[in-house]
Amino acid sequence: MDNDGLVARRLIEAAARSGAALIAETAAAVSGWAVLVDPTAGAVYSSPERAAAAGISAVAGARNTAARSADADSDTTVRQVVGAALVVHAGPDVSARRVELVTRTTAGLLEVRARRAEELTSTEMRLHAVVTRLLLRGEIGLVAEVVGGLASHATVYRLSAGADPQAAYQAVWRALLPTGARLGAARLITLLDGELVVVALHDAARDDGRVLRLVARSAERHGLLGGVADPAPLDMLAAAFTEAGQARAGAAVGRRLVPAAGLGDRALLRIIPPDRLAAWASSLLGPLTPPQRQALEGWLRTGSVGATAQMLGISRGTTRSRLRTAGERLGGLDTPLALARLSLALRAPAAGPMESAGSPDAGPPAALPTELVDAASARRWATELTRPLDTPQRIALRVWLNHLGSIAPAAEELGLHRTTLGRWLERIGRLLDVDLSAATVRADLYLALETLAGPDDTAGALPRRGGRTYRRPGDL
Repeated sequence: MDNDGLVARRLIEAAARSGAALIAETAAAVSGWAVLVDPTAGAVYSSPERAAAAGISAVAGARNTAARSADADSDTTVRQVVGAALVVHAGPDVSARRVELVTRTTAGLLEVRARRAEELTSTEMRLHAVVTRLLLRGEIGLVAEVVGGLASHATVYRLSAGADPQAAYQAVWRALLPTGARLGAARLITLLDGELVVVALHDAARDDGRVLRLVARSAERHGLLGGVADPAPLDMLAAAFTEAGQARAGAAVGRRLVPAAGLGDRALLRIIPPDRLAAWASSLLGPLTPPQRQALEGWLRTGSVGATAQMLGISRGTTRSRLRTAGERLGGLDTPLALARLSLALRAPAAGPMESAGSPDAGPPAALPTELVDAASARRWATELTRPLDTPQRIALRVWLNHLGSIAPAAEELGLHRTTLGRWLERIGRLLDVDLSAATVRADLYLALETLAGPDDTAGALPRRGGRTYRRPGDL
């Protein structure tokens, strides 16, 4: 067995490389396993990886103890260190003295790494703030030069910082960056105008969910309320920032982190194989130039030419010109089906330049959800999504979506008073637990209703009980 001096030297050399290397060397030194556990993030480092669950379980058993063995006969030691817990499990032939030496040395090295990280934290925090503001201004090329490359997409979180913004800021920072890795972790955390903003960078139109879990856990632990936008390309970050702020308005105790779309696992994106979606989106969007695609995505997300122009830093006339040309190349932007398909295509995981789809005059290919998933799966998804609605509500919602969310013409077609239709839509939003003003929500609901639509799902088939205003017991 190696002598104590050699063991300590190896631990020091590992600590100089990284926290992960230190934990791996700790596990090797005791011929067992080692895990560093953060109370919010879970297992930060684990060697081997399969030991993570055992380490978390050991911390739970040793909670409220500064440093002790899990029990008198256990080979597992838990030591509190730098706001986390070091768990070391020794092999059968390792002495208690060696375990104590390794555990104490590793804990000390973790303290040193933490102090070094703290010295850099204030500078890193300022850098996060600058990078976030530059991204919101659309300075993607400049940011890429500063940080040495960027991912293609981002998910934006906006949280109320509470009565003590700095304390909340520090808490979320520790939860998301517990290891001292900063910009390399592809997570930007900053305080903007008194609120916490987290930007998670990733290389696809959907992330792995780890940041979402950590932010949700931090919000619950520290009493924060927040909203999260749908993943967006970096050039749409300003729109995603607005979406997250709108979603935060619906947060409350018991539902502290609210998604902008509100569909979550019910979204159509969840049931389509990513490679199939990417190929379909590439074909559909192929005729567009990057500026036209940016204008189209901004317009679909915001619903406003003015907001899109401001976000992209161009004039309204230029925005309208790009949208007009995009419509010509795609065969039109004037139907809800076309807009729903485009909304889905723009959420596809493909991030690079699109291959040409052929002649611009060919128009978009026929692409109902059943072309991306089999018919049975599409109907199951659509049925589950719209299950809370009765027949009149489904008809009213479909008609309203066919009028691109305009109440007056939809009410006229349905033979309802506009106020009545407005109340119906409010109730539908509550039943589905979604924000009907969100573009992605409307797109998925429209595609779901079209998937299920039969010959009787029309305004003329709406059941009535006298007069222009449809009434049922229990209607508000």
